[in-house]
Amino acid sequence: MALERTQALRRCLERIDDARERLERSGDGETEVVARNLLSALMDLHGLALARALTLAQSGAGGDALAQRFVEDDYVAAVLLLHGLHPEAPETRLQKKLSSMRPYWGVRGFRVELLAVERGAAKARVHWDDAVGEAERSGILREIEHVLTDAAPDLDLISLEEAEANPIHARTPASTLMAQP
Repeated sequence: MALERTQALRRCLERIDDARERLERSGDGETEVVARNLLSALMDLHGLALARALTLAQSGAGGDALAQRFVEDDYVAAVLLLHGLHPEAPETRLQKKLSSMRPYWGVRGFRVELLAVERGAAKARVHWDDAVGEAERSGILREIEHVLTDAAPDLDLISLEEAEANPIHARTPASTLMAQP
């Protein structure tokens, strides 16, 4: 179910990007201006309504719990991000995603450490187990980048570095894997 929701959300976002690109390529300047103004007005209206909905939700009993449910829903979180209203910082979202992926990635022979999030960019380090071959690593790096980009699409850059020969068996306690300033 969650995978279907993620795929549906990704298709919707791809349709938006495709329409935007087609509009830019159309060559009809007047139509492009009218379409951009219409889109801008709709985005403003939705942004104002969402901000108000969040305020109303948080002002009532159980409001913080309701706001947290909004953040945990892929669709609502994507729209909140689109409008710059997501209440969680990119670093928090990345840390949550890394924590949720840690068991899955650990059994596959690697772990990811968030090093820093600043000025619209994140930097993470991948620690490999000796069993992970060179041929597998590029695909895994693309997977990690994709997962982190989904968690924080509002960042301009997510860079990955590979740790020096440091087997996964010499794990750092999870409490020390927090982003460093």
